[in-house]
Amino acid sequence: MAGLTDALDVSLEVGELVQRSGGHTTRTVDAMVRTARSLGAVECDCAISSVNVAITIGDGRGGWLSGGRNAGRFGIDFSTLAAVRNLVTETEENGLTAGEVRSRLAVIRGAAPPYPVPVVMLALGASSAAFAALFHAPALAIGLTFLGGWAGAWTRHAIAGRGQPPFVFVTAAAFVAAAIVALGGQMLQIGAGLDPALAACTLFLVPGVPLLNGTADLLTSHYLNGLVKLAMSAVIVAAAAVGLTVAIALVGAVT
Repeated sequence: MAGLTDALDVSLEVGELVQRSGGHTTRTVDAMVRTARSLGAVECDCAISSVNVAITIGDGRGGWLSGGRNAGRFGIDFSTLAAVRNLVTETEENGLTAGEVRSRLAVIRGAAPPYPVPVVMLALGASSAAFAALFHAPALAIGLTFLGGWAGAWTRHAIAGRGQPPFVFVTAAAFVAAAIVALGGQMLQIGAGLDPALAACTLFLVPGVPLLNGTADLLTSHYLNGLVKLAMSAVIVAAAAVGLTVAIALVGAVT
């Protein structure tokens, strides 16, 4: 049973990493089952919820083990998803031991982000400004959108890093971004050209990955998980709308 225990622990860690990094349910199940079978399990059954991953594995001779892990804090980390996928494939092809897989998983967990945080914040500001340009905003409004997107991205990063829920950090980020654009537009007297800038300054908050994962779960019959992800997406969109509305109302009242 020792080998079965190792297969259980490692497959749970793989599933937790995939789920926390933004993998949809089918991807999580596939990674866990492939890992468990590569490490000696003969039979595998997974149960994935919005906050937990669980698996039951058997050795084909009547021995069974079950376990679960919490994986409730969702994130988006495609580097981790790619690294785990490659590790699972290598485990299948090269017969890595449970100890070797654990060591590699520890490296994946401790890996530094592929891009420095300040660079990511600048890129988010630039992407917001690019959308404003696509919406035919004037040059001054594009500059304000860059500044607002950059400041809003930093706000989201700082508050999310303290473990606050999405409604809090998304509302705050949208408020900061929209307040900078709205106040700057009033001071520079941009006028109607400010509308596309206000629309673009919070686009970095659009929950694209949860929407895609929720849809993928619905299409693969994981209905409950899909509805949870779509509901989380709706909360994020509503929070961005609240922050944007409050910022515009306050700036209008002050000016």
